[in-house]
Amino acid sequence: MDSTTPLTTDSHRRTDPTVPLQCGLCEKSDCMAYGVLSGVEAINGLYAGFFPVLIYSCLGTSRHASVGTFAVTSLMTAGIVKNIGSKIVAQANHTEATAENGAATLDMIPLDIRLQVMIAVTLAVGLWQVLMGVLRLGYFLAVFLSDHLVKGFTCAAAFHIFTSQVKLVFGIGRLEEHHGPLKLVYFYVDFFRIIRETHIPTLIVSLICITLLYLARLLINGNPRVMKIIKVPFPMELLVIIFGTLASYELNLESKWGVIIVKNIPTGLPVPVIPPYSIMPQILGRTFSLAIVASAVLISLAKIFATKNNYKIDSNQELIALGASNIFGSFFLCIVVTGGLGRTAIQESAGGSTQMVSLVSVIVVLIVLVALGKFLQPLPRACLGAIVMVALIGLLTGVLEVKKLWKVSLIDASIFMVSLLATLLLDVDYGLAIGVLYSLVVFAFRMQYGRVAVLGRVRGTLDEIKPLKDPMVDEVPGIKIFRLHGPLYSGNAESFVSEIRKAMPSNEKVLPICSVLNPEMESTHVINTTTATADQHSSGNDYADITMTTRRPVINIVQNNSPPVLSAGLQLAIQPMRGIIIDCSAINFIDVVGSEKLLRLVNECNKKGIRVVFSACSSSVRDVLYLSGVAAVLQEENFSNSVSNAINRL
Repeated sequence: MDSTTPLTTDSHRRTDPTVPLQCGLCEKSDCMAYGVLSGVEAINGLYAGFFPVLIYSCLGTSRHASVGTFAVTSLMTAGIVKNIGSKIVAQANHTEATAENGAATLDMIPLDIRLQVMIAVTLAVGLWQVLMGVLRLGYFLAVFLSDHLVKGFTCAAAFHIFTSQVKLVFGIGRLEEHHGPLKLVYFYVDFFRIIRETHIPTLIVSLICITLLYLARLLINGNPRVMKIIKVPFPMELLVIIFGTLASYELNLESKWGVIIVKNIPTGLPVPVIPPYSIMPQILGRTFSLAIVASAVLISLAKIFATKNNYKIDSNQELIALGASNIFGSFFLCIVVTGGLGRTAIQESAGGSTQMVSLVSVIVVLIVLVALGKFLQPLPRACLGAIVMVALIGLLTGVLEVKKLWKVSLIDASIFMVSLLATLLLDVDYGLAIGVLYSLVVFAFRMQYGRVAVLGRVRGTLDEIKPLKDPMVDEVPGIKIFRLHGPLYSGNAESFVSEIRKAMPSNEKVLPICSVLNPEMESTHVINTTTATADQHSSGNDYADITMTTRRPVINIVQNNSPPVLSAGLQLAIQPMRGIIIDCSAINFIDVVGSEKLLRLVNECNKKGIRVVFSACSSSVRDVLYLSGVAAVLQEENFSNSVSNAINRL
């Protein structure tokens, strides 16, 4: 069976029979928390843990990745729900929309309008993802949405998500929400201005939950010794929900203490609804970035576990599977889903190795939907906020990643920081767009200014070629060797050819070869020959200006038609440039502009009596040189399979 099929061979089917139960319990608490984070109800998160999983399990190519809710996509969904929902309310009331300036909150928008916008967002995201899969853009996402760009974006988005939970955790009802640039600054200015209005009972519930969750994370799930014994993460989130619900019911937290509870969790499966297509034109543009983020998270997650377990995935099929899951989920009031990080990690660590685990685990969610939903209605919303905050610790500490990137690559570190700061200071949508744009600019810059190495021969050898920056490498007399690392295309062709032209003589006449008195000493000195005076021209001896790189004593200047004087008794030959070798081993392709530049260079060199040799050309590069006419002005021996052979031919 092919390695990209959704269900694997029998050798991969052995697994812990409790894995589906563990995955289902993990998904339950996260789904409820991220349903509220998305701007709708906790039940919509539970729906997302059931319906989309059925579709992805049948269409996905990853054996371990499982779809589920995710904090960043939930936050972006909430932003669209608030913006579009407030406009719909304003149109109905014939007033001006106020979502952009922060005067409107999600609580001011009726639930039915929020649900309509949410399912339209889920449908639009699914359509974008299917379209990208059909157009084979999975490779583009994997390449251009680099790991450091995604890490910078998700780390900054985690700060936005953390901020969105402050209202639930502190119980400050009139804390305004903001959108657009500097939204975090405006929010915390308002927060500290009215922090005295904190609802103490809500804060106490939040602190108890946060303490329990953090201690479990630190002492159990983050302790390698304990994890070696229990094998799977301890479900403290589930216990917080269970005991939080029981405490709320017994202590009557809502009516007696004013703690806000979940309240609306209907029992049973939802009736399919048709998404409101009239909203689609308003959200298509805004959902594109959301579709990109959701797709990148799933593809990255699937690739991590595929590499770890030694199999391959199809990125384009993953896009189609995820898009179909969201389209199907939109008819059942589901929020946007992407790769389920916690669920996938549990499944893989416990030995789950097929999508059958995901199919069985949804039974747990189904039981909650059908039979247990009404028992969770007293659950305080502060418990869900605490779950989200503690779950963000891993993403928030991702800011320390810049230290590692800084040591390895300053350019990659700059991509991380630009994506991080743009998302922090502006907004999630703007940050992603700026991060991608900056990444593309860096990519184009790297392509345009590809590293050009000047090569030479290792001292004492005949066929070992290395860059001249090595002190044990000498330049081959009369020959310049160039290697371009990367493609030769319109962006860097001119600069590459200019580097070669700098090494060429300034006129067409070349200096005659002098006799070599001591052949054991190769000429790698700087030799400056001055143009002869009028008297010298009469004798017919014209000397061109030639510069040869050296690391040995300098030779005296040739004057008055006298032979060169060698310092320190060195005896060597002054040789003109007789050949240029272009090492094509690191060139993966040449475009039309690059081939035209090479053709002009070859013609110039032919006029000067300088041979140009191309070495180690791949079949595709050689085909371009033949089809573009470069090979037509060269002889067959001007193509060599290695640099050392090219030197021997010259």
